[in-house]
Amino acid sequence: MDGRRPAPLRGAACPLRPPDSDGSDCARPRPAAHSPPSKKATHMFKRISLLAACCLLSAPALAAGDDWTGWYLGAHAGHGSGSSDARVSLGGQWSIESQALRDHVTGNWSNDLDPSGSAYGLQFGYNHQFGNGFVLGAELDYNQLNIDDARATGSVPVPAIPSLAYDFGNRIELEDQASLRARFGYASGRHLFFVTGGWTQVDAEAVATVASNGGYLKAGRRSDTLDGSVWGAGYEYDFGNRWSLRAEYLATDLDELRFDTAYLPGSTFVSPAYTESFRQDVDFDTFRVGLSYRF
Repeated sequence: MDGRRPAPLRGAACPLRPPDSDGSDCARPRPAAHSPPSKKATHMFKRISLLAACCLLSAPALAAGDDWTGWYLGAHAGHGSGSSDARVSLGGQWSIESQALRDHVTGNWSNDLDPSGSAYGLQFGYNHQFGNGFVLGAELDYNQLNIDDARATGSVPVPAIPSLAYDFGNRIELEDQASLRARFGYASGRHLFFVTGGWTQVDAEAVATVASNGGYLKAGRRSDTLDGSVWGAGYEYDFGNRWSLRAEYLATDLDELRFDTAYLPGSTFVSPAYTESFRQDVDFDTFRVGLSYRF
């Protein structure tokens, strides 16, 4: 050996320097000038580099598809249907009327309504996926409801008094809804199966009317924001690009609406006072589909 350092290999890339470097900073030991890397080793290095690059590029996509953790925002639309039973109680001067007349009034004015209509809105929430595949989250949503129903009996004669007839009417209308629910589910890759439940508020309005051919005209109305509970189950599919599609069923049970009737202008009955009090419950089911973006 003459003590001179061997020249760096031309064309061989130094792992610590850019390709145009002279290689002086490369870590020792250096390959001898007479031992260039074989074609097999070069091809192997290229394959490993390509595989590493593919793994790095695909990591975010795999995380998005296999992990449901994160905040999300989306929209949904569907259809709701339910039941609303109106029950009337008579008071005041009704106590002096015959039992047949009282039964006629309560029997025809206590209606079972079947409200139905569209439901659409927005959802915002957060999920956390655990290592065993279970997912725990919370969701806040707003719905615009167009769920309603109305019944009118038309003029119905009183069997015991054929000359006297009443026309009874009832109506229920559901509008805005806000809900805060917990979600618990199990994720298998891009598939999420979940149950949900929590608190809800719904703007509701109930109306009751009566008119007789004897000039008895009355109406009652109550608009209120009702508290209640909501629960259900669903399925969600992750497309792998942060977008997911869901289908879910939700059951809502609300507090009662309570209200009294009042005489209308033109009624020939004002005194003595006949009174009617209503209790009207509301519950409905909703089936909807939604699209969410996780960020």
